[in-house]
Amino acid sequence: MSDRRVDPRAEAELEVHYRTPQEFLAAYSKNISGGGIFIRTQQPLALNKNVLVRFTLPGIAHRFEVHGVVVWANPASLKSSFPAGMGIKFLAYDPKEQSMVADFIKQNRNANPGAEQKF
Repeated sequence: MSDRRVDPRAEAELEVHYRTPQEFLAAYSKNISGGGIFIRTQQPLALNKNVLVRFTLPGIAHRFEVHGVVVWANPASLKSSFPAGMGIKFLAYDPKEQSMVADFIKQNRNANPGAEQKF
């Protein structure tokens, strides 16, 4: 995977629900940035697959619903040092929601000071 990361990220184990036109699935995230989210799953979706991602952030009484697209996937493999899952790039979403995600990352990033991610 090439390193194209630009947005700061925060480690966050969030319950994430995601929907494609064919299925509705649930999993947990590993981290989140203003540009996207990494979802841990043994069965990542295909690249360029459009999804609707739903999640909440701790301490925020708001359910986020963000359209995204799978930009990278790492299938379960004993040969990989990366966790199985997929990176979802957020497509256009509400500026107020973007601000709430950015505030969450700022507050939770200090636990992982070197964490940077690009989506």
